[in-house]
Amino acid sequence: MSELTTKLFLDIKEFEEYQSLLKCHVHIEEERRGEYCLPGYPDRHNFHRLLRILRQHKDGLLSRQLIYDFDYRPSELEDATKALVANNLATTSVINNEEFKIRLTDEGIQVAHKLLIRRDKIAEAAYHTLSEKEQRDLDRLINTLLADYKNRNINYDALKSICR
Repeated sequence: MSELTTKLFLDIKEFEEYQSLLKCHVHIEEERRGEYCLPGYPDRHNFHRLLRILRQHKDGLLSRQLIYDFDYRPSELEDATKALVANNLATTSVINNEEFKIRLTDEGIQVAHKLLIRRDKIAEAAYHTLSEKEQRDLDRLINTLLADYKNRNINYDALKSICR
């Protein structure tokens, strides 16, 4: 690696750390105000993800679809579904002994929409100092790197299970 490439790598690593902390800061501030938390349910990432997925499927989804298409473990799906239903954010309909359909309520759609607004707040906090042109240029560069990473002969799924 050249000296500049090494510096770039280290700068991006530092940037990622600050970006992660900034995201955490936004989450903490919102939780302090009592937003986006379901009482008695500690894994907010799990039910937030389910809210975001279901928001894109107005007619709801079958449990089988969430398990196979969205890589939910059955226990995670059960926990997230219970949390959403208990908080009137979703309803379920039993299909058979092994399958159900889950659909967001109007309140659940509103909460999912608030999550999108939060994502926008985090993005704005992270990139507001860049002009629109600079944001486009950065996005183009990042997409170039992502395309290169994705096209490498590496089993990323196997690495995820090893490295996390």
